[in-house]
Amino acid sequence: MPVLLLAQGDAEAKDLLRKAIEARYGLRPPAIESLQIDFKGRVRAKVGPITTWVPVDATAYFHFPTSTRWDFTVRPAGVTVQRGVDAFDGAAYRRVRGGGEPQVITDSQLVASTLSRLWAIAALLLTPLGEHFVRLTATGPNTLDAINTQINDSVSLHLRPDNTLDQVQVSCLNPDTKQQQIFTLRLSADQALVNDLVLPQKICAFWDDAPYFEVEPIRVETNPPIPEATFTLS
Repeated sequence: MPVLLLAQGDAEAKDLLRKAIEARYGLRPPAIESLQIDFKGRVRAKVGPITTWVPVDATAYFHFPTSTRWDFTVRPAGVTVQRGVDAFDGAAYRRVRGGGEPQVITDSQLVASTLSRLWAIAALLLTPLGEHFVRLTATGPNTLDAINTQINDSVSLHLRPDNTLDQVQVSCLNPDTKQQQIFTLRLSADQALVNDLVLPQKICAFWDDAPYFEVEPIRVETNPPIPEATFTLS
């Protein structure tokens, strides 16, 4: 039977999303409310006077559509290992660096940027876009926009000719440059079953055309019970 979508929007956009979901998951896509993913890869980071690629391990927690947490460890060659946590509980954005105490980030643009990037990750997974609070609009033969009406945020999806998802994009503040830029998640054409979830083998992130990170998912837990304290850092 075809994939059931509760999302609002035009028939062409719904058909594009349905085809993308079927290309990823087949005719029995998972319902994803929460997610924990372990990643391994590399990130662009400043080491002394230069910016270069350094290895990174990360664990990401999501409770869609409004909570996220990233725990990461950066391992530059010859430099002390750097650890950090970024968390958003739907109301407040908190950050920890090293062994310090959590800092509450109150800048409204940074909070909005965090929400935008969370919505981009939801779009990467595809099935969260089928919910009733999403409005879909076709923008081309292989492109559509998905607006989360709860947070008034929009993401653009680009499909390949075989209907697999090529990339997602949102416009938001880059926390490093403090400039409004296009945040892109570009997905490999190859897909793999990671535990119980089919995912792209590789995910590459960009700010405009500048590479940001490249990671591979290595472990997934779908719909785990995640305590609220995970996102409040309490």
